[in-house]
Amino acid sequence: MTSPVTPSTRSPRRAIALAAAALIALPMLLTACGGDKSGSDASGSAAAGSAAAGGDSTAAGTGNADGSLILGVMGNSADQIDPYSEQSSMSGLVIWTQVYDGLTHIAYDGSIEMALAESMTPNETNDVWTVKLREGIKTHGGHDFTADDVIYSLQRMLDPEHPYAAAFQIQIIERDELVKIDDLTVEIHLNQPYGMFPELMARERLKMTSQYELDGSPDGTGMFSVVSFTPGREAKFTRFDDYWGEKPGFKDLTIEFFSDQEAVANALRGGQIDVAHAVPFTDAKALSETEGISVIESPSASHLTLDMRMDIAPFDDERVREAFRLIVNRELTVANAFGGYAVVANDINGNNTSCALPDVPQREQDLEGAKELLAQAGYDESNPLSVELVTDAFNPGMYETAELFAQEAAKIGVLVEPKKLDAATFLDNWMEWQFVINWSGSAYPEMSATHFLPDGEDNASHFNDPEYTELNIKMQSTADPVEQCEYVTAMQLIEYERGSVIVPVYQIDVTPFRDRVHGLHQDLYNRTSYKYAGVTVD
Repeated sequence: MTSPVTPSTRSPRRAIALAAAALIALPMLLTACGGDKSGSDASGSAAAGSAAAGGDSTAAGTGNADGSLILGVMGNSADQIDPYSEQSSMSGLVIWTQVYDGLTHIAYDGSIEMALAESMTPNETNDVWTVKLREGIKTHGGHDFTADDVIYSLQRMLDPEHPYAAAFQIQIIERDELVKIDDLTVEIHLNQPYGMFPELMARERLKMTSQYELDGSPDGTGMFSVVSFTPGREAKFTRFDDYWGEKPGFKDLTIEFFSDQEAVANALRGGQIDVAHAVPFTDAKALSETEGISVIESPSASHLTLDMRMDIAPFDDERVREAFRLIVNRELTVANAFGGYAVVANDINGNNTSCALPDVPQREQDLEGAKELLAQAGYDESNPLSVELVTDAFNPGMYETAELFAQEAAKIGVLVEPKKLDAATFLDNWMEWQFVINWSGSAYPEMSATHFLPDGEDNASHFNDPEYTELNIKMQSTADPVEQCEYVTAMQLIEYERGSVIVPVYQIDVTPFRDRVHGLHQDLYNRTSYKYAGVTVD
C-alpha cells in the first residue's frame, strides 16, 4: 500500500508525481513594481526581481481586522453562486473561490496541496482512493463538513438528471461506489487506474459543498460567506471566522463587476476599487507610475489560444490551419498586444508543466508560405478566405491579439474580422464558434483533457486525435513522473505538428492594486487579485 499523501509527509516519488505537471520551470523571477515612485520597492514588498515564486509580493502589515476590500473584475450577467452551474466564466470562478473549497488545491507555486482533505491514499492499482478529511471543518451554516458532504458533492456533479459540464473531468469516478468509511473518511472507486487523483481534485470547478443549503444556495466552507449577489453588478461577502485555513485580515469583501477592462482600470485610478483583476496591458505601466498604486508582475501558467474549429471548413483542412500559424507575428504580438508583458510561444501548451518541450523549430511568420498553403487549399484572390475571430476580451491582450492577427492576415488577402462580445453571449454559444480566442488557465493534465479530448468542456476547436487521446489516458493512469513527462512531451509534439490551436505568446500576469492592500501573493495561475489568505488592508 502506498503511504498516505499528507501536507507534511509524502514519499519523494509521490510528491513529485503530484506536482510534476503543475510546477513551472520559468526562466524569470516573479517581481513587484510600483509603490514608491522614486524607484524603491512596492509598498514594503520583497525586492523586485528576487521574490521566490509564490511568495508574498506586498508586506503583510498589521491591517484593520474590521476593514474592507473592493475587487474589480469583468462581470457576466449569467453568473451564479452555485458552483455547479452549467456556464463557467472567470468572474464565476472568482466568486466560487471565496465561498467554496476543494479536497485539494493548487498552491501559489503550482504544486498540489491538501485542502479539505487531510490525506489521499491509493490502492496498489490506483483505482481506489481513500480520502481522509480534516477534523473540525465547519460550513457557513454551522454544520460539520463530513464524508456525507463529499459524497453529496460528487454525486451532484455526476447527476445525469442535471448535466454539469465539468462532470467530464471526473467521469472516472463511479457515482454509485462512493463509500463512507466513517464521518471523516470516504473511499472513492474509479473505473480506471488514475495516478493523478489529488491533482484532479484540485481543479477549479470541482468545489465541495454541504448537503445542506444556506439561504437557497449551496452551503460552502470557504473563507467568505455570501451577504448579497446581483449578477453582473455586485457581490458582497463577509469573512467566515470559523474558516479552517488561513483567514484574510479584513472583514468585508465586495466584488464590483464591470463591462470591460478599461472601466476596471479607471475605477482603480479613481479609488472606486482596491484591486483590479485585469486591466489592458497598455494601462499597466501608467498605473505602476501612479501615486498610491502598485503592480505585481508574475510569470504565468495561463495563456490565450486561437482555436480553429477543425470539424468544419475552412479549418478541417490541415493546410489552412498551418497557414494561420504562419500568419502570426509573435514578436509584434508581444510588443503591441501585450505591451511587452509576454514572451514568444510556439503553438505548444508548454508554460503549465515542468516537462521537457519537444525539440522542434520555433515557428516564424511566413506570409508567402501561408499564401501558398491557402492557394493549395483553394483560397486565392478569386476565392478569398473570410472568417470571424470571436472573443469576450475578458483577459488583457485578447482583443488586441485578434486585431493584430487580422492586420497580418490582410497582407495576404485573408479577411479576419475581430468580434468582441459580452461574456454572456459569448458563453451562451460556446463550442459553436468557427474561430475563437480561448483561454488555458490550468496545469497541463487538466488543460489537455478539457481542451483536447473529444468531450472536453473547453474543446472549442473540436480536436479529436486518437493518438493524443490514448497518450492522455496513459498519462493520467500512471503516478510515475518520468512516464508522465514522456506522455506530455509526445502530446505537445502532436499539438505542434497537427494541432488545432495557435499559441502565439505566453503572457506575464499583471495585477494592479492600491497601496492600502498588503500581502497579495504572486501566483502562477493568475489568482493574485482574488486569493486573500493573510491579506490585510489599512
